[in-house]
Amino acid sequence: MRHHTHDLLSPVPGTGRQIHSFHYGPQNGAGKVYIQASLHADELPGMLVAWYLKQRLAELENAGRLLGEIVVVPVANPIGLEQVLMDTPLGRYELESGQNFNRGFSDLCTQVGDDIEARLTNDAEHNYALVRDSLLAALNALPATTQLHSLRLTLQRLACDADMVLDLHCDFESVEHLYTTPEAWPKVEPLSRYLGAQASLLATDRLWRAVVR
Repeated sequence: MRHHTHDLLSPVPGTGRQIHSFHYGPQNGAGKVYIQASLHADELPGMLVAWYLKQRLAELENAGRLLGEIVVVPVANPIGLEQVLMDTPLGRYELESGQNFNRGFSDLCTQVGDDIEARLTNDAEHNYALVRDSLLAALNALPATTQLHSLRLTLQRLACDADMVLDLHCDFESVEHLYTTPEAWPKVEPLSRYLGAQASLLATDRLWRAVVR
């Protein structure tokens, strides 16, 4: 297991927060899965799931059974985790800006498309590598302007080259469900069945549809 610490932009002198990522399996193996929990920081069950998942992944890694890389970020939002007012967690929106922690990520579709268009071929694997390399380079070139922006950039950089991204959320009362795009559904459907999800929601008007187009 490889443990990486990612420093966020400090909002005021004398303070600092970090994102911790835990990397299991071979870095250049057969694919990559990225899993983050509690981006809405008051949705705590995702952190518990990630904790148990880390224990199991360590066992599998020690047994040599991981063929690809699995990256786990158990606490995806240390900013929101600290937002507590009169014993009430307020982890969905950043108090300073009022922005939803699960919105406002960088849309680099046009920039990446323009960058790689002339280099695309009929080789799908080659094209996948082009997209991922270009996207990571574009994200690395963006300077963080606020603590919230640095959190978003950190999470995007960790996730952008993954074959599968799982963002663990929860609600006060709900059946188990998944939320994805129509294009990703063929890959996600087996996971939905494995988890026993009672509902699967397919987004038709979000940024991710623009990404796959």
